[in-house]
Amino acid sequence: MSKQLILAHDLGTSGDKACLFDTEGNFLAEAYHTYPTYYPAEGFVEHDPRTWWEAVRNSSREVIKNADARPEDIKAISFSSHGMGVIPVDREGNLLVERVMIWNDARSTKEAAHILEKTGERAHYEKTGNSFDLALYPAAKILWVKHNMPEVYQKTYKFLSTKEYLIHKMTGVIGYTDYGEAGMSGLFNLNTHQWDPELLEISEVEEDKLLTPVDPTHVMGGLTEEAANEMGLCKDTPVVLGSWDNYACATGAGVRGGSMAVCLGTAGWIGVNHEKPIMTPDNMTNVVYVGNDTYFTSVHSHSAGASYDWVINKLCSYLQNDKYPLKLAEELASEVPAGSDKLFFLPSMFSGNTFYSSSALCGSFVGMKMFQDNGHVIRSAMEGVGYDLMMGAELFRKEGAMPEQCNLIGGGAHSTLWGQIIADMFESKMMRPKNLQYIGALGAALIAGVGCGIIKNFQIAAEITKSDNISIPNEAETIVYQKLLPVYRKFYEQLMPAYKELQNIVL
Repeated sequence: MSKQLILAHDLGTSGDKACLFDTEGNFLAEAYHTYPTYYPAEGFVEHDPRTWWEAVRNSSREVIKNADARPEDIKAISFSSHGMGVIPVDREGNLLVERVMIWNDARSTKEAAHILEKTGERAHYEKTGNSFDLALYPAAKILWVKHNMPEVYQKTYKFLSTKEYLIHKMTGVIGYTDYGEAGMSGLFNLNTHQWDPELLEISEVEEDKLLTPVDPTHVMGGLTEEAANEMGLCKDTPVVLGSWDNYACATGAGVRGGSMAVCLGTAGWIGVNHEKPIMTPDNMTNVVYVGNDTYFTSVHSHSAGASYDWVINKLCSYLQNDKYPLKLAEELASEVPAGSDKLFFLPSMFSGNTFYSSSALCGSFVGMKMFQDNGHVIRSAMEGVGYDLMMGAELFRKEGAMPEQCNLIGGGAHSTLWGQIIADMFESKMMRPKNLQYIGALGAALIAGVGCGIIKNFQIAAEITKSDNISIPNEAETIVYQKLLPVYRKFYEQLMPAYKELQNIVL
């Protein structure tokens, strides 16, 4: 008797994780295949899309074998993938370049400056909800292609992103993207839910070279015979559009209607679904329309886990001699009181955060004293990421959008101490969902199941991920962090001008 299983591909910067779930959200098996990242020049970050397809083919076959499943058991396929990429293809879907720009490629700084000069930074934000460095968005990247590779631009039928390229490889279909991917382009109007004519004109992008935005549950088509053979699946297996990774993670964590996800990943973020955009005059949250009259609003610490890893690997490298270095790091940090005896770490290795953002910013330790030791350094690194995100929690609370309990995800969520620090700072309970390490893939699986009608709705996620692994806020430590947060803000405000001056010095 055939089972009803869902194949979810979670495509990150380093590789593809294929996971199998049943229609009740139970995790069954995984397979992981990597692909290389290329850095040919300063600001350039590239992938060869053919390596994505190779990884997806291999991981699909392997995960089915690992689950002892049959091809006919797979009833739907979908994706959680890195977005903001630019993949030019011709009408048949053939690549027009060997390697493509991915999300963190920032070569298009001149193009970004041109766009913002024409629109104004705040006006562009209010129209798009996009608050990251504009050089990361497809609007600037496509303009770079037009300026630097005009023959490629002319030959381009459509500019695709990661999952849209793979969907074409699977189904032969080109034409659609999800609202979230469109919303993270610098070209999509947050209010009209359409490509914006003014932004298209300023960015010199022709609308017919872009895909049509639809709901992430849109069924794109069935596997072609060729793709089915390569993946070890059955012809006509439905392929569902899916979403970019942050929103897939939030979906997998059960974020619906006012609930919140807190991610301690390579980048840190907190995000909430809301019936309207949460935008304030003084701050630039990142807001994306995701369909069904819903907006996903998030704030970010751009190098959260990455900065913490740097501290562990560079400043506390001796920990690597231990069998369990991260566990030992946590033990050392747990011996230090909340606030790290007034030692602060600003985790600004990459452009800071939502509230203090500049490419000039650098990571900083402030407040070092002779009696402090490695435990202080480690705990302050955890707390620095927490303070970055605590500013977001403060904003959401003022807007009436801060829940009593949040879903804590990302690699840092495995740390009991870090989860407790976040609970204390946010003054909210932090629940670690079940299947924490597969949360993005679970989001993709839910999208696939709902799209194909084999899962009733997204409310199932809240039940699937419910866990009793919860950190409860400690009132005394909450008070400590509330006293220290204004000082933390001042360090950003006072160091920012110095770092900008430093950036301009040529040695």
